[in-house]
Amino acid sequence: MVSDFTRRLTRFIAAPHRLDAENAEQAALCVEDTVAVIYGGWHEPVVRRLAALDGDGAAAPVDTFGKGDVERSAFLGAVAGHALDFDDVHTLSVTHPSVVFVPALMAMVDARPETAARVASALAVGTAVNVALGKVLGFGHYDKGWHATSTIGAVAAAAAVAHQIDLDEEAIGNALSLAASLAGGLQINFGAMAKPIQAGNAALVGLRAARMAEAGITGAPDIFAPRGFFDLYAGRDGLAGNPAEVVPKIDLGSVSRKLYPCCYLTHRMIAAGRHLYAERGGEAVPDGSVIEMTVPKSVMVPLHVTDPKDGMEAKFCAAYTLSTALHQGKVGLADFEGNSPHRPEIRRLMDMVTIETESDAEHDRVGVDHGAVRVRLRKGNETLAESSVAAHPGSPSDPASPAEIGDKIADCLEKYRRDGGAPPSAGAFRRDLRTRLNLPQLGQSTAPDGQSGHVRDNGSAHGTSSANKAPSERTT
Repeated sequence: MVSDFTRRLTRFIAAPHRLDAENAEQAALCVEDTVAVIYGGWHEPVVRRLAALDGDGAAAPVDTFGKGDVERSAFLGAVAGHALDFDDVHTLSVTHPSVVFVPALMAMVDARPETAARVASALAVGTAVNVALGKVLGFGHYDKGWHATSTIGAVAAAAAVAHQIDLDEEAIGNALSLAASLAGGLQINFGAMAKPIQAGNAALVGLRAARMAEAGITGAPDIFAPRGFFDLYAGRDGLAGNPAEVVPKIDLGSVSRKLYPCCYLTHRMIAAGRHLYAERGGEAVPDGSVIEMTVPKSVMVPLHVTDPKDGMEAKFCAAYTLSTALHQGKVGLADFEGNSPHRPEIRRLMDMVTIETESDAEHDRVGVDHGAVRVRLRKGNETLAESSVAAHPGSPSDPASPAEIGDKIADCLEKYRRDGGAPPSAGAFRRDLRTRLNLPQLGQSTAPDGQSGHVRDNGSAHGTSSANKAPSERTT
């Protein structure tokens, strides 16, 4: 017998969904943000080495989707999209949703062009399922050591592709079961090449599960029954939500844009560091100072790196990201390349950092968007500067501006150029991608922060980007 939760989920996935203007625009932003980050990560060592395993290289990212093996295209795209840790985030489910869904959906579009019209709704459906699973599992799943992007994400990706190719409810149930049987990923791999590979596996698994279900391959009738997905992947204290009370709904506005290419749980630290830099007018931190940071206990769960050997490890180092922001007032792609983590001026500040954790206020909470990060710069008994940041930059509570989104896309395409590629202009990239996938054209809908989306040809909105402006001008 199929549970009410599973029946509710399969019916939701099978149903047609016409997105309103706001969700349609959010879908377009999710797609272009993800594909831009795929361009930025396309020449990363992990992608090059994976491509070489099959004895060939890899063409430009968009040209690779759907050329040859559809599953390989989705896999490589998701690995590249997660290699920089610059892809979007959902704070409640503690996942990177779009980097798993978008490569799978785009690969399917190139294999079956008629499915392009369902990309936006498939992305919304996959995200809704992703969030619903996150509500049930809660933070305990992540806290136990699972990489939720590649556990929850694999099942949600199967839902997204199943909607895209219009499977019926029975086939959708099989797709979810097949995906769940292959879902996995460990936080211990954070800082290693295995992390983006785990995201790639989730995209591959979701796509393959939907295709297998379409071919008539079956799985358990109810993967969420006792001893199923929820019981096995629950945290130490059990489920955070009651499946009987969790209802999937379309809400792409809950996705957060990343403004810095590192673990999202460092972003409030970066905002605090930038605020202190601005408050001090860029003045160097004097010798003998102490940088005291207090964070919610759960924030430090994935930030296990204390002495980063390279840029990939530095993405998961609280002291490094805070010190970089405090030293130079900004954090960008270059801060995770080459010998950047070994700069003497940054290491000097890292030695001053002390970190205290506070118990989480709600034992049964879900997600990570709670509490605040507080940083105080002190020398002796004198407080030189201090800052408290509650909202994650780029989150629904402090949304990215059109200018920030445009500048991020341009930066990712520029990195692709620096690495030897020949990217399109940011404006052409956005227009062509939206046209290709039947997404709203630029300027046709409301921008995510409520401003009119008047966009220049270079892809940036009119106005000054706040990506590197004084944090005091943002919500802190």
